[in-house]
Amino acid sequence: MMGKVNKNILYLVLGQVISVFGGAILRFALSLYVLDKTGRADIFATILAISSIPVLFAPIGGAIADRFDRRLLMVLMDITNAVLAVILFFILGLTDSIVMIGLLLFLLSIVGSFDTPVVTASIPLLVKKDQLEQINGLVNAVLSMSNVVAPIIGGILYSILGAQKLIVGSAVFFILAAIIETFLRIPFEKRPMESGVLSTLTGDLKDGFREVRNNRIIFNSILIAALINFTLSAFFIVGVPIVLRVVLQASDTVYGIGLSVISLSTILGAIFTGIFTKKLRINNLYKMFTLSGLLLILMNVGLMFAGNPMGNMIGFAVFIITGIPIGMMMSLISIYLISMVQRITPKENIGKIMATIMAVSQCAVPVGQIIIGFLFKTTTTNVFFQVMIVAVSVLLVSGLCWYLFKNSTDDEIGEVSYSKE
Repeated sequence: MMGKVNKNILYLVLGQVISVFGGAILRFALSLYVLDKTGRADIFATILAISSIPVLFAPIGGAIADRFDRRLLMVLMDITNAVLAVILFFILGLTDSIVMIGLLLFLLSIVGSFDTPVVTASIPLLVKKDQLEQINGLVNAVLSMSNVVAPIIGGILYSILGAQKLIVGSAVFFILAAIIETFLRIPFEKRPMESGVLSTLTGDLKDGFREVRNNRIIFNSILIAALINFTLSAFFIVGVPIVLRVVLQASDTVYGIGLSVISLSTILGAIFTGIFTKKLRINNLYKMFTLSGLLLILMNVGLMFAGNPMGNMIGFAVFIITGIPIGMMMSLISIYLISMVQRITPKENIGKIMATIMAVSQCAVPVGQIIIGFLFKTTTTNVFFQVMIVAVSVLLVSGLCWYLFKNSTDDEIGEVSYSKE
């Protein structure tokens, strides 16, 4: 049995890595193409913003994942991506229409928003419950690594091959992923649709939202996952580049090292999730937030030395020492929460619930980015006040996490306790 499970996980991970790699290269090629053709950052930013909207469609993808064969869905989605890539190839050969490129990017993003809940809903069907953290960590790590490596390789290939040939390459990746996914064996029990496809999916969506609302553990987990992205993720995406470039006056090389180390820390956190979460319990999860907040304060103290070469070196060293464990804990918390929700959610609803947690948590990122951007907009060499606000926010999330889960135990979670309406 374990041999079959391991093979399925191998096919799942390999198929997703190839698919994500192809998608990342495709998005990278198109972003550079748009910048090269227009020379306007505002158009580029607008297209990227529009292409991120389909994350709101993720719950629909979750409802579909709960009703149809998930292996077939993965294969169809990668074939659809390949077809869209081929269409993009011909569009770039016939016209420079930025509107058409934006539309196809939007369609590609819709397919992508459906893909994540299908994959996360499949994992609990392929492994034992006590393996969820380990496998979720592995899947997150390899996908994160693909997203890190793809732009590097994409940049090299773009300069050599150009956008059109790179798009053909991404189509090949999608087709290869689809072929690998045909070897998957995911348990599937067909459920009847009494009132037609549209009505059934609408009813499933309502059931999913109702379960999120009524299940105290799931609702609180989604809230905490969103707050992680609202505070820590937003700070690392927007605040850290400002800290490195403006406050610490990092050179291009040091700047790249700083960002790479943070990215690597989140990947390492995902890889070692199975080890680190052995002693983690729902009622002591708040301790990770507390530690993250205290490390941010320590980082802030280190940044106070900035302003001269020696001070900048001290600040950078403290930034690395504190940033690595914070990045690892971000991954650990997220994967632990996802695994816990997978563990307690009925299999017929897991796609919808996974899609909801992904959609809500991902939508929290741009909101946090806007606030962090506003907070750091007048940044000088002194960001003590700004970083302290972030640290205090994380400590407040720690307090909320303690309050929400203080009376919960992992044994009780297994029984799936619902609140009364």
